[in-house]
Amino acid sequence: METKRGVPNILGNGLVGVGLVLFAVAVADAVGVVDVRFSPGVYLIFVAISFVLAWLLRSLT
Repeated sequence: METKRGVPNILGNGLVGVGLVLFAVAVADAVGVVDVRFSPGVYLIFVAISFVLAWLLRSLT
């Protein structure tokens, strides 16, 4: 499948942004600033998944 060069980079950068937001939520929950539904570990798992997917998308170019 051929994609334009910028598409994987844009998607990868978007996933990095999502990962950073989830990381901020996990830290804020661990410190006690906010009370969210899941434990911080669950958010950190999603952060790891989004960073791995972003790395894979960026490696396509």
